[in-house]
Amino acid sequence: MKIVLIISLMLASFSSLALSCNNFKQQITFEDDIKGIILIVHGLNLNPEKMESLGNFYKAKKIAPIYVRLTGHTENTSWDQVTKQRWIKDFYSPLCQAYVNSKQLNIPMYGLGFSLGALVIQHAIEKFNAPFESVSYIAPAFKTRWYTMFITALFKMGLTFEIPSGNFVEYRAKDSTGLLAYKGMWEITQELKFNDNIKKVITMDKRDELIDYFSTRDLCKTWSNCQMEELISSPSKNEKKIYHLAIDSATLGQKAWNKLTLILSQQL
Repeated sequence: MKIVLIISLMLASFSSLALSCNNFKQQITFEDDIKGIILIVHGLNLNPEKMESLGNFYKAKKIAPIYVRLTGHTENTSWDQVTKQRWIKDFYSPLCQAYVNSKQLNIPMYGLGFSLGALVIQHAIEKFNAPFESVSYIAPAFKTRWYTMFITALFKMGLTFEIPSGNFVEYRAKDSTGLLAYKGMWEITQELKFNDNIKKVITMDKRDELIDYFSTRDLCKTWSNCQMEELISSPSKNEKKIYHLAIDSATLGQKAWNKLTLILSQQL
């Protein structure tokens, strides 16, 4: 009986690790007095610079943004380099940087994740007890639509080719998305338990092509401190509408953008 108990305690200790940032010092110089720091994480195959509209919104609120750039989404990295652990490491350093600065300045730390970005933040909450004041998730890739299982089947077969992107050219990080990136997303999702108590808000359009709105809403209801808000976007781009892409006034339309920023303000 004692042996079983000891093993259970050991397994529990490995399921969640404390955030260890002892080797990080304050390395950020802020231009103005700030009221908080926010980590902003982009979506899969999204140009990280396109998250700057959200960052500028937070700057106006005196919340300093720290932009996270995941492997595969920069000029000097490729999809072949992507693994679950690589993305976790990509986020860990900025997380420590934000945490150390927030502690030294005695200000809160927030998180904002779009799609893949929400997975990365949620993983850090569960595995490293990342002490966010609150987090905001835009179209989080927790509950994808049923037809995404076909992509899952491809990388489970060991295939590693790339799928051409259907996103607007100026919003893409790359012209195509590697199956290894989809695999990394899937592996992170498999580790999530969704059992934390951090204050959070989820925003998305019911017409989202990739994420299932109703399953996501049901997930939010299981959290003790989660708010779900529907966005009804009217994208101003003429060539086509992508309801999953919901990160600025051009992709949302001005009315939905105003609603999103109001919701985000209420999390501060």
